[in-house]
Amino acid sequence: MSGVELAGGAPVKKPRQPIAAARRMLQALSQAIKLVSLYRSDHPVAAGAVQEAWHQAVDLFSETGWVEASLGRADERWIVNDLRVGEGEGVFEVLAMAFKGHALRSLSLEPQLKLYEVAAFCELAATPANRVYENDASDFLLSRGVRHLRVNVEEYARRPKRRPVDVNAISPIPSVPPPAPAPLETPAAPAAAARGFGSFIKSLVDEAIADPAQRTQVYEEAARLVREALARRVHDATVRLQGERQRSVNERDRGESVFSSVAHGKVIVDKSGRVLMMNPAAEELAGTPLSRVAGRPIQEGLGSGDRLLSLAEEMEVPDNRSISGNVKIAGPDDVLEAIRRSMAVVQDETGRLVGAYAAPPHEGKFKEAVRMQEDFVSSVTHELKAPLAALCSALEAVQGRAGGKLGAPETRLLEIGMRNARALRQLIDEILDFSKLRSGRMSVRPERVPAGELLRECAEGLRPWAESRRQGLSFAPAAEGLFVLADRARAVQVLNNLVSNAIKYAGEGARIVVSAEPGEGNAVFSVSDNGPGIAPENLERIFEKFSQVGPPQGRREGVGLGLAIVRDLVTLHRGRVWAESEPGKGSVFRFTLPLAPEPG
Repeated sequence: MSGVELAGGAPVKKPRQPIAAARRMLQALSQAIKLVSLYRSDHPVAAGAVQEAWHQAVDLFSETGWVEASLGRADERWIVNDLRVGEGEGVFEVLAMAFKGHALRSLSLEPQLKLYEVAAFCELAATPANRVYENDASDFLLSRGVRHLRVNVEEYARRPKRRPVDVNAISPIPSVPPPAPAPLETPAAPAAAARGFGSFIKSLVDEAIADPAQRTQVYEEAARLVREALARRVHDATVRLQGERQRSVNERDRGESVFSSVAHGKVIVDKSGRVLMMNPAAEELAGTPLSRVAGRPIQEGLGSGDRLLSLAEEMEVPDNRSISGNVKIAGPDDVLEAIRRSMAVVQDETGRLVGAYAAPPHEGKFKEAVRMQEDFVSSVTHELKAPLAALCSALEAVQGRAGGKLGAPETRLLEIGMRNARALRQLIDEILDFSKLRSGRMSVRPERVPAGELLRECAEGLRPWAESRRQGLSFAPAAEGLFVLADRARAVQVLNNLVSNAIKYAGEGARIVVSAEPGEGNAVFSVSDNGPGIAPENLERIFEKFSQVGPPQGRREGVGLGLAIVRDLVTLHRGRVWAESEPGKGSVFRFTLPLAPEPG
């Protein structure tokens, strides 16, 4: 009866607490190996995971009172001491891959286990399999001073029971000349062979040698020869299999090295293609944090927009048939064609991948197009700005001198003209700013600025516009002594763009609040409204250039550069910007600015 002991005739269940503690330790250890493979072992993320694994091991010994914990796999089951703690579970998949890649059969821990010893094992498990072998895994740990963690001490594999081998029963090969072949062709030979090859050879020896002592010597010599022959065959087969395995591993690692050398990002998926882990470079490339795509199919999280995703159709490599080699590709056809034209694979004479050769797609044409675009935008906007400024001044002069003499229709037309002229001037300013930001010609001059002054300047400047739309615009007083390191004019421009965006899309009667509060090493500014909100799939896209996601039934204002300028200006200040929203519950735009040091 599994998991039950008899005490006084009554079944008593074993406590389940050790199983839960062992599972927690395995989960923490698997997570630590995963993070060490993505980051350096001294990276804060990886170091925290290693420390958690060590704490779980300490808790395991504390809860169970064990003097040693030996874990391994048997029949696809994870076993700690005599407890089965998992069976075919993906949560331990990384640990299983480490065991398989480094030919580890067991892992033994002692209560005196140290934190650095857990870190050393995670480094061993995270090392590519072709660099650490079964024979030197223990040496690797010993070289790190590991004394309370050992590998391959016990083996949990179940083995079928076998009968003891009687040396005398092994079919001996006589050292005397064999009998003539004629008797083997007689009908008696098959009958003798039917009793077994060993019995048949024994009968031949008994007939050929009468002396029992000589027979014993022949039997022993035959047994020795058979053992040596079998050992040679097993050794030759083992060497051949190990060589084939190592060649396969080397070819796999060579291919991975080729692509890893030209890519900083790394994404880890499970056998179903769901995202498990991404390093910072991959997050930057995807334009989304790991928290948004973890557990989702990689096609959903990373294969959208102008990005290209190439993924093997068969994620799990079978060992009993050949794979199809089919690849699923997601992304625009023009992006795929551009990448294909810009890269070539390098193969050896046998067709195996050994390298890659690449060049930026249409590099010369791209640079020339960018330069021409920047020159065009700059010249056109400058040419438009001068006459537009004169037009605005003329309209303001007319309103100032003759405003009281005009009738209601004329006054309304004058106000419309002035409003449109100001809007056009704002659009031109945005295009100029965006052009300067993208070409690197815009710089910021940070200084020590009170956060409250930035809020007040923004709110007071845009309150009349908000009131004209029957909206309430206010600012929450910032904490006393909250100073930021920022370019005052550019910081106010960021706030103005965010508040203007809220005024445009929040709708009539909305309430808009501007606030700032201290964070960890920075100040967090917020612009919130109770408008219609933004769909989750648009929260990242709204910061792209020429992107507008306002209500489809409403009139869209501007060209969609305001939030792109906000993102670039905040980046210049070494901050970050993001949006939080739910449809029907309003929106909050936040950005950070670094805290200013104390004067003096």
